[in-house]
Order: sequence, then structure tokens, then C-alpha cells
Amino acid sequence: MKSNKEILDHFGNLLACEVFDSQYRFILNEISDLSQTDGYTNLFQKMNEVQKKEIENYTREILEGALFDFLRIFEEYPEFKIVYEENGEQIDLNKISEMLKAEPIIDNGWIKRFSKELKNESL
Repeated sequence: MKSNKEILDHFGNLLACEVFDSQYRFILNEISDLSQTDGYTNLFQKMNEVQKKEIENYTREILEGALFDFLRIFEEYPEFKIVYEENGEQIDLNKISEMLKAEPIIDNGWIKRFSKELKNESL
């Protein structure tokens, strides 16, 4: 069986890459590409680079908040669980994390450690 840290890191990596990055990637497109997206033409057509950076930051905050609130459900409603299973043994992620809801967004949390999109931004 993997250690608690390995289990949480594996889950955190999936959450950062498969959920956060998957959604965040959209706003990282060039303004010229975004302005051609149906339903968002007026939003992006006259946007400058400063405004674009602000909307990237805003989008990031929204995604982080949504992940926080989603994971909070598993802390506040014990009837719902996120379970890791290996060889028939089950571990409730909420029980092995000090504060599951904050894991993605704390300093050196899952998003900062595992997001490929954030790593690409700093290059």
C-alpha cells in the first residue's frame, strides 16, 4: 500500500492536471483566438494584454475556489467520501489529510506543485 503522502500527492496531481489545468488552459489561449470563440467575441475582441492577465488571474481564483468548495463537501458531510482503494484496502482521503479542502490552494499545495499550465506560465 502506498503511504498517505503518496496517495494524497497522486490524487492532488490528478486534480491539478485533469481538473484545474484542463479548465485553466482555455483562458491561456491568445486573445486573437479567444475573440473568435462563439459567445465571447465581445469580451475578448478589445481586450489588451493587461486585461488578459487579469482575467487569467480571475479565472485561476474561480477554479481554486470551486475546488476548495467541492472538497469542503467531503469534510462537512461525512456521508460523502473520496476513497482510495488498493488490493481491497480502502482509505478515506479526508481522514489522511489535515484539511482536504485546502490541499489544492495552500502554499506549495497541489496546484502550485503539479499544475503543468502554471509551470508553463513561469517559463
